[in-house]
Amino acid sequence: MYKKTEKLSYLKNSSIILIFIIYFVVGSQIYTDFGFYIDEKFHRANGFYWLNYVSSYFGFEEIEQISKGKLNEISGFTLPDIKNWNKYGVIFDLPAAYLEIVLKIKEPVKYYELRHLLVFLTFFSGTIFFYKSLNNRFDNKFISLLGTILLILTPRLFGDSFWNNKDIIFLSFYVISIFWFFKLIDQQSNKNIIFFGLFSAIATTIRIAGIFLPISLIFFWILNFISKRKDIKIKTIFIYLISFIIFLTIFWPLLWSKWPTSLFSILNLDMSWSGKVNFLGNYYKSSHLPQYYLLFWIIISTPIIHLLLFIHGISNYSKRLIHRYFNIKSSCVYNDLWRSNNEKKDFLIFINLIFFVCLLSLLNIHLYNSWRLGYFLYIFLVYFSTYSIYLLVKKFKSQTIKLILVLFVSILFLSYRLNLYHPYQSLYFNFIVPESVKEKLDVDYTGLSGISFLKDIIKKEPGTHKINIAVNSWYPLWRMK
Repeated sequence: MYKKTEKLSYLKNSSIILIFIIYFVVGSQIYTDFGFYIDEKFHRANGFYWLNYVSSYFGFEEIEQISKGKLNEISGFTLPDIKNWNKYGVIFDLPAAYLEIVLKIKEPVKYYELRHLLVFLTFFSGTIFFYKSLNNRFDNKFISLLGTILLILTPRLFGDSFWNNKDIIFLSFYVISIFWFFKLIDQQSNKNIIFFGLFSAIATTIRIAGIFLPISLIFFWILNFISKRKDIKIKTIFIYLISFIIFLTIFWPLLWSKWPTSLFSILNLDMSWSGKVNFLGNYYKSSHLPQYYLLFWIIISTPIIHLLLFIHGISNYSKRLIHRYFNIKSSCVYNDLWRSNNEKKDFLIFINLIFFVCLLSLLNIHLYNSWRLGYFLYIFLVYFSTYSIYLLVKKFKSQTIKLILVLFVSILFLSYRLNLYHPYQSLYFNFIVPESVKEKLDVDYTGLSGISFLKDIIKKEPGTHKINIAVNSWYPLWRMK
């Protein structure tokens, strides 16, 4: 019996490793297929700007001179001035710039292909931690793998995971932060506290939305204090906040000279874009979009299987949470919104989801380019989709094979749709969206198809002669060089 169980466990582990290997191999083969988006040149310049600053700060003269030369070579009359837009984090741009120097890359296309590979590798790492987070919560490798596959095959994430060096990088580090938050809930060891501090700080350097991670921990402590429980110690909060501030400062060179005034100036970074957004045939300022804008985009750009599982999962969890709330009794040992660490993890994901949906929908946060700035919400959406699978497997144990078959067919159909869209999965709409609606929305806002246009011209004009191109579009094709 023991040998049979051991063999089954070996097969499960081997299957999981095989899935990740297949994903890695596929990704490493197709990362060069994707176009270049409008901000790539700016973020390449951002990398060299901060590499020059850091190397100057520590006295690395050779790197300082090389990075300065690279920065001076990057030009474009529509390119924002780095000195005025230097508040972006450096966790991706700076290492990418350093690798470009180390690998002695000279061809413009190769600059960006390197960056695309690094984005994919970061997201790949994020999916591993997403699997580990799900398995930490559900203690079921098969269900956790299904949830991870749903995340990987989310079309807009899949497409963006080969080029989007802001939102995908933020999502990946948020996932890793969630994993260490889960570990901290299980055990408040110094290791778990410090690693949570490290990755939540890095996430915050990428997008200021990462600040909700420390807020979540403090919120849990307040709830514990109110309910007179001692699940989270004040010592944990203290060690975490110290770690968070230290790592935030280390990984954000902007804070090295003007801390904390620079931190407050960062809050305005994502609020400064005031362009217009085409939404259902009307043009809105990004600060005055309809409040249903975010939910509308989530519904039309998320696969139906994700939506159905999410609705089932979130509705069941909400029902349980409401029931718990109205049955809290001060004299009862279970006088809280959760009765186990696993339920506490569910609550963490729930409050993250509700907070960010309300924040992005109700407070006129500047959204544009569909809902790209909110793609990290897929973490919570897929989590509750996995929660739904967990509930269904528990409820219909005798029908597990049929349930798996339905999910398998859905995954095959989704894979087929991904292949149809390749390499424009970032522009995905689910099959219920009519063409008449797509025509009234910003679709290729970032200009991913621009490279295809240039390749077609080269095919029609072969040779080494110079080709002059006039562009009747706001998208600057010359940023690709």
